[in-house]
Amino acid sequence: MRRLVIALVFVLIASLFGVTWLPIRQSRELWLAHRDGEAIAKAESWSRLRFWPRQYHQILAVGYLDLGNRKAARPHLEAIGNVWISALPKIDVARRLSIEDFLAYDAASHESDTPEVLRYRQLVAQRKQAGSYPLVLDRNNQPIALYQIANKDLVAINRDFEPLMLTFAAHLPRLGVDDTIETTLDPAVQKAALQALGGFRGALVAIDPRTNELLAIATNRGRGELADLALGQQYEPGSIIKVLTGLNALENGMQSGVDVQSMFPYDCKGDLMIDGRHFGDWLGPGHGVLPSLDDALAESCNIFFADIGLRLGPERLHRFMSAAGFDQQANLGVFEVPLGKSVGQTFNRYETAFYAIGLAHESVNTLHVAMIGSMMANRGVMTTPRLMRARRSILGEVIARPPKQGRSVLATPQHAEAIVQAMTAVATRPKGTGRRAAVDGMSMALKTGTAGERANGGLEALIVAFAPVDHPRIAFGIIAEDAGPAEYAGAKIAHDFVAAWSLLAR
Repeated sequence: MRRLVIALVFVLIASLFGVTWLPIRQSRELWLAHRDGEAIAKAESWSRLRFWPRQYHQILAVGYLDLGNRKAARPHLEAIGNVWISALPKIDVARRLSIEDFLAYDAASHESDTPEVLRYRQLVAQRKQAGSYPLVLDRNNQPIALYQIANKDLVAINRDFEPLMLTFAAHLPRLGVDDTIETTLDPAVQKAALQALGGFRGALVAIDPRTNELLAIATNRGRGELADLALGQQYEPGSIIKVLTGLNALENGMQSGVDVQSMFPYDCKGDLMIDGRHFGDWLGPGHGVLPSLDDALAESCNIFFADIGLRLGPERLHRFMSAAGFDQQANLGVFEVPLGKSVGQTFNRYETAFYAIGLAHESVNTLHVAMIGSMMANRGVMTTPRLMRARRSILGEVIARPPKQGRSVLATPQHAEAIVQAMTAVATRPKGTGRRAAVDGMSMALKTGTAGERANGGLEALIVAFAPVDHPRIAFGIIAEDAGPAEYAGAKIAHDFVAAWSLLAR
């Protein structure tokens, strides 16, 4: 009988333990599933029964800390004390909370330590003793920037990336400063980009079109203030937009009665009458008779591309430009970056002509230009570039992978190939505006663009390009301020960059 009573008592205690512990387990599972609000609500409700008070305080403390509400978490932290059965494995708390919040929880919740928790504390102590630690790494896992604990500042230790780290620093409140960010950036390609820019204030962004990983996001400050011009500055694109206008016409022209090939030979007299107004070419007398699309793009004929823009009409132009990224953002995994933008309204045919050749009604940043280059390298497929490879916790565990890259097909390979061949002519024809960019032994497809106004400080030189033509391994965009016509300084920057890159790629 005595044994039976003992057994019954044991069963009753075990049942009571299981029943009263169930809400603790449910609250914990909700928290582990990142459903903090539900975990808090359940814990608050069941804690009124006074069973397992310290464990409920654990859940409520981490729930509020995870939501960033330290004020609400404080009384629960103060009430935890010694815990002989923990509601939450402390290492899971360490993985979820910021270092500062975990240390507060660690000090409040006294329980047996696991080897992982001991290692975590050791790593935190090492960071504090050093006063700084690597926060941003290049593709070789070498530090680009350190986070300084005392002044809460992100400092570039590789000065080639200093302007880019301004953008990283601006996003630190959202990113946090506990996790190491591994990037796709290649320091050798970054250096080659900066050397190619020379003394010009401007930017060069390079992408591996095979993976659409960002290899370089380079800004040369020139004589101006330090700024991330590659991601943060917008410029009028000029004639690089003719690549998109031409691709649009080949892909969608038949819907509006535009047969591009039937327009050749095309006679450019340097002037186009649009609703009674003269629309002039950049070359006063015009380009004369242009035998093919290759010649029109190589010589960058404003009249021809304005003409096909008018035939397409503003709606088809805007729709295609939007598909090519205008008025969109690129999620680089670390942060989102605005791409090119529409400027003003194309309210008549005259303004539509300017829109078709990249003047007055668009702006771009260097990242977007490089994306267009990679899209052409991939024969009409535009993919969101990747900057982040992974985020790792202080324990070295991967806690975030890059987001899935967006992908859109702008044109068929056949139509894209026609524009690629025209871009190749830009670099190879005797009258090609990009002929000075040619590098011996390396085929290149590119388009030059010149924009801005001399009265406002000079002309910007823009280049969109990729190489080699048949098996692309590098795509890039260049924008150089006050550099003059892109066929000179812009082409030289492209030449110097591809020449340096080709040595690295051997």
